[in-house]
Amino acid sequence: MPNIISTKQFKKSEVEKLLALSALMEKACLLESKKGGKKNKIKACLEDKIIACIFFEPSTRTRLSFETAALKLGAKVISAENAGISSSAYKGETIEDTTRMLCSYADAVVMRHPRAGTAEAAAKVATKPIINAGDGANQHPSQGLLDLYTIKKKHKRLDNLTITFVGDLLNSRTLHSLVPLLNMYKNNKFNFISPKELKLDSAFTNDLKNKKIKFVESENLDEVLGSTDALYMTRVQKERFARAKDYEKVKDSFILKVQHLKKMKKDAIIMHPLPRVNEIEIGVDADPRAAYFRQAENGLWVRMALLCYALGI
Repeated sequence: MPNIISTKQFKKSEVEKLLALSALMEKACLLESKKGGKKNKIKACLEDKIIACIFFEPSTRTRLSFETAALKLGAKVISAENAGISSSAYKGETIEDTTRMLCSYADAVVMRHPRAGTAEAAAKVATKPIINAGDGANQHPSQGLLDLYTIKKKHKRLDNLTITFVGDLLNSRTLHSLVPLLNMYKNNKFNFISPKELKLDSAFTNDLKNKKIKFVESENLDEVLGSTDALYMTRVQKERFARAKDYEKVKDSFILKVQHLKKMKKDAIIMHPLPRVNEIEIGVDADPRAAYFRQAENGLWVRMALLCYALGI
């Protein structure tokens, strides 16, 4: 059964199937809600399965949506919310040994860790599917897929789009997960807006150049708003800074304000992986283009699809 470690592992055909399955999950759950909770076949997809959710970093949406996804599919859940201190990792146990134990208890393991590469290390010794729920600034495949699903729901297509990423791009695992997926589709263009301290690393941009992907790096948000189809705001991640003064220097670099909305397309979409701190003014929430809470809800349907995919259902 497949591990889900990175969006780069997927073929376009697999991505299309996952998007279609996510839409099926959404439709089934909404239909069940309208029928007053009457069960359907989706409800029993993972009956008698156990999903382990072990998170070494704080999480609200990813952890709870994976757990909810498992429950909606009929599975049971075992979890560790703050595994760095609530599991044997606190005593010095390696991620490999932790993984071996989790695989003896559960049918699939959802794991988040602050260190890049941890999910891949876990997968090397795992006997059950490992789903990467975020490993440092590296990858967050379920987030990338739910972002893709959100864009497709809005624009009804995934090609010929201009996508603008704003904020902490250096540490953005959401960007590193979404861009490879969007590159599967034709004629997409990217704007990368960040302070120079948080710009994308050269290895990433050189890869885009080699693949002849169109992109622009800038520190000017205003000049690209009018051409943007999807505006993806990101939080400056305090936890990735070794020194507080370095964080304070850049934390307010880009804030999307109500006044910016006048410059945007009427059919644009505003996204954010959440949680936000202050990079989007509260007043923006009332605009119909603000999709970040719908985006988070979409994560439930996508994670239901991913659990089924990982378990071969």
